[in-house]
Amino acid sequence: MGQLSASCPTDGQPHRAAVVGAGIAGLCAAIALRRAGWHVAVYEKSSFKNEIGAAITITPNATLVLERFGFDFLELGGVRNEMLLRYEAKSLSLLQKEYYGPDSGAEWSRFWSVHRVDLHSGLRGLATQTQDTTPGPPADIRLGQEITGIDCEAGTVKLKDGRLEQYDLVIIADGAHSRLIEDFTGNPSTVHRTGRSIYRWLVSMDEVNADPVLQNLYTDPQGRRKSGFVAWVDQETRILWVSYKCRGGKVLNNAVVHDTQTDEGEEDLWQSPVSREQILKVLCNFHPSVQNMVSMTAEDGIKAHHLYKRLPLQSFVRGKTLVMGDAAHVMMPIHAAGASVAIETAATLETLFDLSGSTWTMDSRLEMFDKLRVPRCNLAMLSSNAGPEWLHVPGVEDEIRKYYSGPLPPAGAMPYSSAFRDVLFKHDEYRAARECMDKTAKD
Repeated sequence: MGQLSASCPTDGQPHRAAVVGAGIAGLCAAIALRRAGWHVAVYEKSSFKNEIGAAITITPNATLVLERFGFDFLELGGVRNEMLLRYEAKSLSLLQKEYYGPDSGAEWSRFWSVHRVDLHSGLRGLATQTQDTTPGPPADIRLGQEITGIDCEAGTVKLKDGRLEQYDLVIIADGAHSRLIEDFTGNPSTVHRTGRSIYRWLVSMDEVNADPVLQNLYTDPQGRRKSGFVAWVDQETRILWVSYKCRGGKVLNNAVVHDTQTDEGEEDLWQSPVSREQILKVLCNFHPSVQNMVSMTAEDGIKAHHLYKRLPLQSFVRGKTLVMGDAAHVMMPIHAAGASVAIETAATLETLFDLSGSTWTMDSRLEMFDKLRVPRCNLAMLSSNAGPEWLHVPGVEDEIRKYYSGPLPPAGAMPYSSAFRDVLFKHDEYRAARECMDKTAKD
């Protein structure tokens, strides 16, 4: 690949890790590894001058990890997500109601909604802060430095300017459109369009509550604010519209999954704009008050992007390199599982790669990582990509069983029902990793 730089680690130096990508997955990897005693360099090709995005849901399996990291949801505008209300698009008749708030008796009820930019800002702080509250050396986030190639076996990364850096561990976390996944698998990427797209936009809750019909959807009979998913389904056009609050409950996030329209363009850009007129044509079957939320945002405030799938990876490890986040599992945003499963993976890293008093070899750690993450991540990916029907879709359960042998909900379980949540979100990865280490030691 070229001449190796002089900064390669030698015997006696601290263990060094390179993380490629400073998104949610990459930053969580950096936090986990610094907590485990590693020196971490994070390579990010962008400069983060204009961060964009909408809100995101954090499910209990990920909340467990972020709370351990010291992430303060309330300080960063997080809103508790305690229920799901699903309505028919035109009549507004209630189709499904699930309550999983802290007073519901439901275990693992810590769901949060947070703006993606706020989440990212909080994670950057935890990765780089120098206070004693976060153990380990601060991560070195190197903005504007693009990695163009990886020697997975050697743990060597190649920068755009031709320099090479060698590490004890390399983590590919550069997203669904990873340019490095071909170096990892040795084959062309299998990422492909699904024929589905998503509109995203934000509106003020003050404007929403000014409409009596909408106000009723977001408050209970006692006038208390509902906190969670409010969704509408149009079976005729296969449209799913999901909304939930962020930024202290002052802002409402809207996400509309729909069949890709011919006027949405070919560019794969998160910020690809779409007009309100275009969206209202797509949402013609929805109740007028619900449609009105399209008009509450600025003309240039609505973004669209195509949704993708990829074949499951058989392994997340090659040589000194592992892959995580969207680079490892490309998910449709149906079950709010993608980011949360990536955050869950950080718990695996922190536990398996903890250097304090451990005698595990790197090969053993990487082998256990694969054993833990391939089943969980491919379960979440395949279930999400099957859509709300999940196990009703022919062949999905058989495909899941190629990777995952644990319990599944009944075929008729609705999304976010108790049986559904128990499988996808009632999971302590710290415990799973410790149990895996104990079992491996005994074997």
